[in-house]
Amino acid sequence: MLDRAVQFPLSGIHLSEAVHASDDPNHKKGAVRRATLMHELSAGNHLRLPHEIMRLEIAKAMDGAKDARLCKAELFSGSSEWFGLSVADTFKPSRENAMAQLDPYIAHLPRHDRRKIKSELKPSTRHGRARLRELLKASDPAPQEFPFNLLTREFVLDWLVGDRSDNEFCDKMAQVLNNPKGLIESALDLAKERQTIYSLLRDRGESNCASMQKSLQPILDALSQLDAKEDFPAASKAIRRGVKQLSFGRLIASQLVETGVDHLDDKSIDRLVAACPAVSTFASLYEAYALSLIDSALLRWRNGKTSIKPILPSDFGDMMHSVYAPYADVFRCDAHFASLLRQNPALRGRIANRSRLQSLSDVQARRMG
Repeated sequence: MLDRAVQFPLSGIHLSEAVHASDDPNHKKGAVRRATLMHELSAGNHLRLPHEIMRLEIAKAMDGAKDARLCKAELFSGSSEWFGLSVADTFKPSRENAMAQLDPYIAHLPRHDRRKIKSELKPSTRHGRARLRELLKASDPAPQEFPFNLLTREFVLDWLVGDRSDNEFCDKMAQVLNNPKGLIESALDLAKERQTIYSLLRDRGESNCASMQKSLQPILDALSQLDAKEDFPAASKAIRRGVKQLSFGRLIASQLVETGVDHLDDKSIDRLVAACPAVSTFASLYEAYALSLIDSALLRWRNGKTSIKPILPSDFGDMMHSVYAPYADVFRCDAHFASLLRQNPALRGRIANRSRLQSLSDVQARRMG
């Protein structure tokens, strides 16, 4: 809170929930309402995706910074980005791919006629652009896949014939993507596009889930061998020791450093993680989450339930959200992960409860009134 002004930055995790919620027809109006609220509260302050936050911190620490905390400019997404993703690199506008869709519409013509038409369709000349526009309008081959279907047909046609540059295309795409309400409304009835958006915003969730599952598998296998005669308190202590010996910091860093971290010893990894607020938060939450899984599995075994509940990729979306906690004065998240984050003394005072959220709402209401 600066100068008593409450800021509610928008993260891609927030928006992904609105996209996901619109899957159910009964939830569509609610999804639009949430997206509208996000747009109004965030005022264009969009955070980089969680893995980008951690990647930037680690890059600073690898360069020797003892405190790799990001500044505001590094924390927030730029105007030509979407939650830190480069619009130009992520969506790669390609006229060649789009123009290839013309081929079926002239395939029935003799080869000579096809070559003549293609020779006339030169966006570099006024006649070519006019001829191309005429053919495009008649055949309706404007790209319909994401992200083209988020733009107006006329704008896509202007871009296809060369009246709009790639830079203009990317600028327009950034405007559309960075308007939560407009984006949700555009994608409401596009199931494939909503899944694409959800996957982009939840990037690294599934890969992190697979990595953690792999690191925990030996312990989970040991759990599966327990029987009712086991000394569960002793087993619990032994398994918890095993979890604490796993190097979650190394696992996380290895996924974010292109050159790898095999050349770093354990002490160097510890120093690297300690220098990075978001990475250290994520690593400690990783451990707390793993221990909660173990405790849950042991409790199930004691009650005769021998199956081990799988680690859900959706949990890692919530977990990735935690990287913003050390940068927030007040942090709100899923109740289960809030309880895990409160185990971290450095964050305990930042995790919001209902009364604290209400006080923030009152401040904002007075400011806006």
